[in-house]
Amino acid sequence: MRLLCSGDGRVVKIVQKNVDPTSSFRLSHFVYAFEKEDAVAMKHTLTKQVLLLTREEWSALRTGTLSAKMREELARLRFLVEPDEDETSQYITVLSVLRIMEKRKPGIESYTILPTTGCNARCIYCYEEGWQAKTMSAETADAVVEFICRTKRKGKIRLDWFGGEPLCGAGTISRICAGLRNRGVAFYSTVITNATILTPELVKEAVKCWNLQRAQVSMDGAKADYERRKRYVRPKLHNYETAMEAVKLLSEAGVNVMLRCNYDAENLPRVKEFFDDCKARFSGRDNISYYMEQLFQSSGVEENAALFRSAAEVAAHLDRLGLASTERMNQRLKIHYCMADSGDSGVIIDPLGGLHVCEHDIEGKPFGTIFDQTLSWPSVDADTAEECRDCCFLPDCTPFRKDRCLLKIAACKMQMAIRTERSLTALLSSPPDGSESVGDDETPEGECP
Repeated sequence: MRLLCSGDGRVVKIVQKNVDPTSSFRLSHFVYAFEKEDAVAMKHTLTKQVLLLTREEWSALRTGTLSAKMREELARLRFLVEPDEDETSQYITVLSVLRIMEKRKPGIESYTILPTTGCNARCIYCYEEGWQAKTMSAETADAVVEFICRTKRKGKIRLDWFGGEPLCGAGTISRICAGLRNRGVAFYSTVITNATILTPELVKEAVKCWNLQRAQVSMDGAKADYERRKRYVRPKLHNYETAMEAVKLLSEAGVNVMLRCNYDAENLPRVKEFFDDCKARFSGRDNISYYMEQLFQSSGVEENAALFRSAAEVAAHLDRLGLASTERMNQRLKIHYCMADSGDSGVIIDPLGGLHVCEHDIEGKPFGTIFDQTLSWPSVDADTAEECRDCCFLPDCTPFRKDRCLLKIAACKMQMAIRTERSLTALLSSPPDGSESVGDDETPEGECP
């Protein structure tokens, strides 16, 4: 038995303990076992440790015939736990401890700003369909500057431009950024965009005035699928080609570009064509990365089962093209899942100055406005949904009720399993040089490829 991934040292120190080797134990709910060829990799999703067992050791574990030394070590590392162990409570406790230990400066660190909810596209899957289009006025933009100066934490802050299509409000973005510069505020920007409005001049403005460092560009697979799904208002001006040209412009300007390829059962068979086109256009550009994301409107557990498997095969094609680095094993426990779970460190500002905790729910009632002198931050219900309590992927997911998340999809456990298997496959194909036999008193700190 070998330790392939040393995991999150903070969590390991909290949960590991000396045990009575004569006690009864069961396999932890937080262990995901992945059988591959002549070995079995066990990932502990709470501690992030990964152990490699031989087939013989795995068989002994399943049949209760492990050696006393190995059994005691697995229990110490919490891969084995007492039969009545409440692991969900343990996870919540670990999360609470890490949040208490977290060193946070007072004030807001990140601002997600919607200069407009208008858009030059009419995506067939858009969750904002039917929302009233709103555009930020110059007066509100100036008030945003004042709000940021009043509420920001010390040091550099992050501005995330969101929409609608935020570039439809490029003038507002420039006004806010110029106002912050005039006030001596240090900041950098990111944007989520379809990129089709970008021109060489606007890219220069974004880099110089907005301090744009990262752009996520939303794509929809092969050209025909993309243009059928985006349904641009002015398709001769805004289309697949203008989006791909904008990606090149951003890359050449030194902006890190993340291409998000949305997929569902209908367009997935042609996503490989999109990645082949990316290979032809962007090969060798290290600041362009790629990932696939299932459209959250997909439904049905059985329907998703085949979809997830097929998506994993396409993702493997992406790896073979050399467009995406091999997935790295996540070694740190998330203590904040998303903005809604991050307390007062981040906030969403809508075009009218309303404040929200989730960028996907800006049509809901704001909890305050940028014009308020004092704010009462909403609390998040930390209760775990009953169906999630014994899920091995709970520590990789969210501590608050999943049925309150607008992006929840059916068969989320299956999706997490496939992603975990991909990262474990990568780990097994290139084990770290420093992997060690388990049994020492100290848990080594290390990196996972």
